[in-house]
Amino acid sequence: MQQSRIEKTLTTLLKMALHNKPCNEIEWAGMTDNDWKSCYQLAVKHGVMAVAWDGMQLLAPELHPSRPIKLSWAVAVRNYEERYERYCDTADELSSLYAGHGIAMVQLKGVGLSSYYPVPSHREGGDIDIYTYSADPSTLSDSEANSLADKLMKNMGIEVNDANSKHSNFVYRGISIENHKTFLDIGTNPGAVPMNDLLLKIIDPHETSLCDGRYTIKTPSASFNALFLSYHAGQHYCSGLRLHHLFDWACMLEKHGLQLSQEITDKKLLRFMYSLTYICNKLLGTSVEIHADEIFSAEIYTQIMHPRFSGEPPQNKIAVFMYKIGRFFYSNHKQSKIFSKPFFKVLWNSVVFHFKRPDTIFTVSNK
Repeated sequence: MQQSRIEKTLTTLLKMALHNKPCNEIEWAGMTDNDWKSCYQLAVKHGVMAVAWDGMQLLAPELHPSRPIKLSWAVAVRNYEERYERYCDTADELSSLYAGHGIAMVQLKGVGLSSYYPVPSHREGGDIDIYTYSADPSTLSDSEANSLADKLMKNMGIEVNDANSKHSNFVYRGISIENHKTFLDIGTNPGAVPMNDLLLKIIDPHETSLCDGRYTIKTPSASFNALFLSYHAGQHYCSGLRLHHLFDWACMLEKHGLQLSQEITDKKLLRFMYSLTYICNKLLGTSVEIHADEIFSAEIYTQIMHPRFSGEPPQNKIAVFMYKIGRFFYSNHKQSKIFSKPFFKVLWNSVVFHFKRPDTIFTVSNK
């Protein structure tokens, strides 16, 4: 895998943070303030800024960036930590609220996954993804519990958007929440149904303590996370796959190894999982023995660091339309290496979506 100097600097910092020990792979003494600024900016872009900070702290003080850069970096890390506290508090409060109405809540990714991190509060936070189900099936079905969770929000005057077949959306205490009905988007991709059923089978929730035991939430099993994280990363392939996703994977490998259900037989998805593991072995110092496609692994890394459609999109309508067509065919081609989706089904779903939302035809989102 080819890396620029700044890319290697950043992945080495992540490796150091993951294993809590310095590396001698880079001539740190040759780092200039401009190099450190570029490294910081790349870390921010990829959602690993606070983890890179942890790696930098393992260097001798004389090898650190200048004081102004360190101060700005430290303030940004502190903001991460404060936001993390708020996320933990919100997840705990929401869980307790639901529990009082017979609803169990599992934290997907996010705050729950942070427990795998060397410093949990240094994992980048976005939405809080949850799965709600019945705490007592004899009184309430899982579907009823999931609907009740949304109804409770509406009763509190909170607007709930439940148009998505995969999850509802609402904002609780200023934080965006996704309440999952299903783990995967089976509404637009019927081929994902077997994987969604398998995820439900292996979720096996258990209690996880956060913030020195001040909060307790339910999180899924290691085998669930391996399948869910890889599927999620695959969906972001060509449209937002970042080092943040790769570091999640590396933390999971360090914590549990690669725990795969024997019921995962999809060769494309398995190849993707092995490639993610191979990249982590090579760049982040994990040591899970696998046989991976090195060419595909290098392609994935290149797509993470240099996605084809990452620049500024065109502005006039015709150019935007052609840009989106090009991106659609390119992304579909790349994702076909991970998922077995019928092309014309994907195309039809895209046409239907844009027909329902004509305002999106001439707008571009890189999310």
